[in-house]
Amino acid sequence: MSGGVWMLRSPGEAHARPATTASAKAGLPWDLPYTQSGRTFNTLVRGVWFTDRVVVKALPDGIAGLDRATGKRIWGFPTPGSGTVLCQASTDSTGNIAVLAYGMGEECHTFYAVDLSSGKTLWEHDIPAAGWTPGFRTRIARSKDTVVVSAAKHLTTAFRVSDGKKLWSESRSLYDGKDCKAQEYTGGTQLLRIQYCYSAETGLETPYDLAAVDPANGHTQWTYRLSEQGLRAKVLSTSPIVIHVPDTTLGSELRMSVLTDDGKLRTRLTSGPEKRYTESDGDGSTPAVDVQVKGDKIAMTVSKGKTDPRDNNKVIAWSLDSGKRLWEKESAGRLQAFHPVTSGSPDILSYTSGSRNDEATLTKFDPVTGQQTVLHRYQANRNRWIGIGPLPLIDRGTLYLSAGYVPEVPGFEKEKYARALIALPTK
Repeated sequence: MSGGVWMLRSPGEAHARPATTASAKAGLPWDLPYTQSGRTFNTLVRGVWFTDRVVVKALPDGIAGLDRATGKRIWGFPTPGSGTVLCQASTDSTGNIAVLAYGMGEECHTFYAVDLSSGKTLWEHDIPAAGWTPGFRTRIARSKDTVVVSAAKHLTTAFRVSDGKKLWSESRSLYDGKDCKAQEYTGGTQLLRIQYCYSAETGLETPYDLAAVDPANGHTQWTYRLSEQGLRAKVLSTSPIVIHVPDTTLGSELRMSVLTDDGKLRTRLTSGPEKRYTESDGDGSTPAVDVQVKGDKIAMTVSKGKTDPRDNNKVIAWSLDSGKRLWEKESAGRLQAFHPVTSGSPDILSYTSGSRNDEATLTKFDPVTGQQTVLHRYQANRNRWIGIGPLPLIDRGTLYLSAGYVPEVPGFEKEKYARALIALPTK
């Protein structure tokens, strides 16, 4: 592997090796270089978690536990297996346990759980091959102590997170013997799946349903009928339940509905000509990276319109109760775009960034009025780059930027500037 954080020999040897790549400045800001996997395909590993002592970051070749204040490496473990890379990591780390996936390039179907306090592996499972499965991406949908893992051409399977015990797998028994299949699972407060069935009478596929799933056994608890565009549906949030079903037949890409916890329609959010700015399939965890729910308000980053460049975007806020649009704000400036910040703040937060040559800002929006206030300005730094579409999070007063899309192409110009994680002040 090129540019590796570890000399990938054995986990014990890698753990004992002192840190040499994370900058160890006395206080913020600090950063962690992105470790190129040495392969020519592109990957997106957003995993970043927090414990009382450390920030844990998923990298293509393993995970690293870093000191919160300085970024100094406290421990590090390589991805299990020779020549493998980490290809998925759930955002959920309930109980200080993270679930990850690794494989050989695009063959990614081995899943393992890690104790974030020590970095040690708790269990590992390679899910079996299957003749047909939906989707092409590896997903990790976690709901409390159950995790549902899926990969292309492999059997979707559920395990207990705490001990790795197999709970159930995709089969007709989950659908009371009907010929049904899951399109994908999404974790969170509720475990949800998008599913469809075949009609014995017509021999055709029936419209798609959203189903609430009992995590313990995989059986359906309730269903909500989606439109014929259900193949493109995405669950944006599971508390409250917000689903996005683009409807191109009406000339409108944004078509979102809010459901009650028992699967009844609550409201439809006023549609418009915009599209979602972030179209990543994510990891199966919620909420979606482009959505923030604050009380009875929901905000999303969207494209400005079909003819506008993707250099800029805008934030739109809706009322979850009435479905009405409340306000919208457009980003401005060369290459500037809003990136929603995950935080415990009652305000809607955004990290606004552009190229390495431009200033970045931390901004808040009042959920009711959309009033925009800049909380912090960050000077341009040509020597570090967090990738396209960074995942910003605030934890204990520090802004962390986790790497977004980082092209892994030999000789790529920005490779030497790429960072996996950047820690910045918020005041």
